[in-house]
Amino acid sequence: MSNSLIELESKVAMLEHTVDLLSDELAAQQKRIDFLQTNFAALVQQQKRARSNDANDAIEPHDTPPPHWGS
Repeated sequence: MSNSLIELESKVAMLEHTVDLLSDELAAQQKRIDFLQTNFAALVQQQKRARSNDANDAIEPHDTPPPHWGS
């Protein structure tokens, strides 16, 4: 075989290896994204439940100045 053919085959092998590594990393990232989306959805539901419970309680709004500020 000529050197140029060997060099091309070597480059193709390295590229295939790189593609395999990137594919594995992409799959791992997708698993992390799925995990985070599931947890985020659970947190949103938890916040909605907490807000509905808070709406039933008489709590002053957050934009009300504290009493020590005076009128």
